[in-house]
Amino acid sequence: NAGIAAANTERELLLSILLAGGGSGPVMSDGKTLFHADHGNLAAAGAAPDVDELSASRLAMRTQTGLDGSTLINVAPKFLLVAADLETSAEKLLAELAAVTVDSQNPFAGKLTLLVEPGLEEGSWYVAADPAQVPSLAYGYLTSAPGPQLASRDGWDVLGREWRVVLDFGAGALDWRGIYRNPGEAI
Repeated sequence: NAGIAAANTERELLLSILLAGGGSGPVMSDGKTLFHADHGNLAAAGAAPDVDELSASRLAMRTQTGLDGSTLINVAPKFLLVAADLETSAEKLLAELAAVTVDSQNPFAGKLTLLVEPGLEEGSWYVAADPAQVPSLAYGYLTSAPGPQLASRDGWDVLGREWRVVLDFGAGALDWRGIYRNPGEAI
């Protein structure tokens, strides 16, 4: 189906941004990759997602600064994006619990939306802000072609009808402050 193929093409293009540079992302306008220690959006050491690691990612995002380098912009995490192998553990991590004690409560229950991407490197995970707050990745279509464009004609070289589908779609990385990467535990 042409629609499914177009959706997969779009997904793979966005995924290629995250996977560029061996998982560091594309080089940004400051000469550093999207995920870089200097940007404050890369875990110092890879780890599986848990309450402590999510807390560290949230703190890193909350303490991002504006373009002036000093004003805190208080980026709020909204999405937890995980590789397919982490789906079940991420669901458990974000689940509502009937805690008996304060220490056993889940501070992330109902606060992050889980997104699963099977094309991510096994064990890796990301936390991202609402794109309305800080757009980190962008995608778009040509104004005159907002999605797959289907054309057909009577066959001349073949008996029947000829079809083609054209997709004018692009994507890129805009801002490192709205996304955080943890490469996961070493395999």
